[in-house]
Amino acid sequence: MSVDFPQRVSELLCSRLCHDLISPTAAVSNGLELLEDESGGIDEGVMSLLSFSIKQAAGRLMFFRIAYGLGGENADALSISETPELIRGIIEDDKIEAVLPSGDQTLGRVAVKVLLNVAFLALETLPNRGKLVIEVENSDNISFTATTSGPGTGIQPEVMEAIEPDVEIDSLTACTVQGYFTGWLCQTAAGHFGVNEAADSVSLKAELPIS
Repeated sequence: MSVDFPQRVSELLCSRLCHDLISPTAAVSNGLELLEDESGGIDEGVMSLLSFSIKQAAGRLMFFRIAYGLGGENADALSISETPELIRGIIEDDKIEAVLPSGDQTLGRVAVKVLLNVAFLALETLPNRGKLVIEVENSDNISFTATTSGPGTGIQPEVMEAIEPDVEIDSLTACTVQGYFTGWLCQTAAGHFGVNEAADSVSLKAELPIS
């Protein structure tokens, strides 16, 4: 996997980000249009839709700001216990059971980015409902393991190909670029990333040297 970061990868990640934000922002727009048409007061269903959609959009923006971007000046000081809030920002609680890590250790910007991207890639292995368990281990290295389980859980073959070191950049799509980017992050941090798949279960593990 090349250490260089081609323009195509940046474009595909931007496509992913925009795709994930279109749904909640469109829902807000539709809700506002419905409010304009209301003559007998504000409908509770419309307000509930607006509240949910705004919260969803804000959660995704907070997540992507660090997972894909610089994350602001405080990103270097994020601890393990602060990452669950970011991950829950992209999870629908009524569909995904999440067991997330806790701890006071400061991870640093790069490790946080790796953890968030591993979590995001893991969520993509769940078809609709299921369970996500993220574990953090510290020894000579720091490792992040994200395990998903539930009926139909699995990683797409084309995503597995995108994780391979010799993947052709031109073969990447908006659906597979997350796999490439996660592996790329680990490589640039002198780490290792691997995937194990079983029946209705997937385990993704990133291992990084402690800086």
